[in-house]
Amino acid sequence: MQLKIYQENAIDDLLVKTKKLLEYSEPKKLIFKSPTGSGKTIMMAEFLKRLVDDREVKHSLGIVWTAPRQLHIQSRDKLENYFERSRALKCSYFEDLDDRKISENEILFFNWESINKKDNIYIRDKVKIKRVKNYLVE
Repeated sequence: MQLKIYQENAIDDLLVKTKKLLEYSEPKKLIFKSPTGSGKTIMMAEFLKRLVDDREVKHSLGIVWTAPRQLHIQSRDKLENYFERSRALKCSYFEDLDDRKISENEILFFNWESINKKDNIYIRDKVKIKRVKNYLVE
């Protein structure tokens, strides 16, 4: 897929800002906003690919991707297709995680509403209750 100039510029800007924020020892936030129809999902896919491929980045990266309604499924499908040739990143749902951990260069996709609750329960079955915080590393 050929990215547009504004998409390339946005990705380059995100890479510069992200690498700068990774230099800090305490957590920092970076918010990426772009208009509807601008190709946010593809821009993020390319950004993440470049980030994990960047030799200057010395951190192990595990990524959490949240979206409302069923958009996390749509996003995962798009990114899995995007990474099909390179295998730069692995796309997973909670049930795909090995040992309940997000591995290096793995993206965990889930529905925002599934954790945006008082008890943060993602999966409830007869024996176990799986809480989102058990999967995330601080």
